[in-house]
Amino acid sequence: MKNTSVEEEVSEIVLTPAEEQKLIVLAETIIQSWEFDVINIEVIQGLQMALVWKIHTSEGPICLKRIHRPEKKALFSINAQNYLAKKGARVPGIIPNKNNQLYTKFGPFLFVVYEWIEGRPFELTNDADLQMIMKGLAEFHTSSVGYHPPPGVPVFTKLGRWPNHNIKRYQQMDTWKKLAMKEPDDPFSQAYLSSIDPFIEEAKDTLKRLLESEYNHWVTEVKKQPNLCHQDYGTGNSLLGPDNEIWVIDLDTVSFDLPIRDLRKMIIPLLDTTGVWDEARFNLMLDSYESVAPLTNEQKKVMFIDMLFPYELYDIIRERYVRKTPLLVTELEEAFEYERIKSKALNELIAKY
Repeated sequence: MKNTSVEEEVSEIVLTPAEEQKLIVLAETIIQSWEFDVINIEVIQGLQMALVWKIHTSEGPICLKRIHRPEKKALFSINAQNYLAKKGARVPGIIPNKNNQLYTKFGPFLFVVYEWIEGRPFELTNDADLQMIMKGLAEFHTSSVGYHPPPGVPVFTKLGRWPNHNIKRYQQMDTWKKLAMKEPDDPFSQAYLSSIDPFIEEAKDTLKRLLESEYNHWVTEVKKQPNLCHQDYGTGNSLLGPDNEIWVIDLDTVSFDLPIRDLRKMIIPLLDTTGVWDEARFNLMLDSYESVAPLTNEQKKVMFIDMLFPYELYDIIRERYVRKTPLLVTELEEAFEYERIKSKALNELIAKY
């Protein structure tokens, strides 16, 4: 499903010949569940739980993938992708196996065969590419309305769950202060203790503002005809096809949610963190999305309030105290400064709505 540029990104750590051969043998075993005359097998992604192969067949290339998700979640996403492809949305179609099933189970994992999509990744420093990728996201959201998982497949949704998630996050940020106090000689921990309290308070205030907004009303409306959110949309999971079609790939993490969840995850990490809020880029991304899927003023206000929550700062702190990743104090200080800049710009925006 990925072109050469993306293949290079996932192949930075090279497999040993023995590791590669083991994965090729696995693919040879799995692909026997499908009716294909196999010519050659390439390992595209082999060092993660989600394995990807490019299978060259007499009918052209196809993609074999091992889904790295619990089976019930995998079935939700597999059926969602099949629904979208059959509807005509630009996602890779799923090729059924010999038993006309969308997947083959081998051990604890589900394996799926997709159409191979040729294309290039988007370059997000290029305005034209940025506009296209946002339009592709809007098209994905609108196309996904109407999906209902088959009987027996659980529904995965985040609709209405933002408040609880936010409470958990700011409580964790408060709890991590105790870990920082145990490291009096660590510059990161001391910088954290000296600056974190105002951000925890703003996170609490953001939750209050979210509950006072149209969030709950919007959730109630969307539940009637929910759309899917990709949850991991970006340049690694989208491609520009040869005829300027925007393809969305890697739908493993989809769930029902307000569309602005994907917008927040796309927009906020891309804005300038060098001391200036990039208003032009912010507007470019939002305008491009709305050219396909307009948002009401109240919906945009909900989005701006959600964007106020210090998600980027939270991720840095979690990396340090949960995953135990060594981080420089400058990384934390830059995250603090970004949240200050973001807060000022978004509060000005909210005041206009």
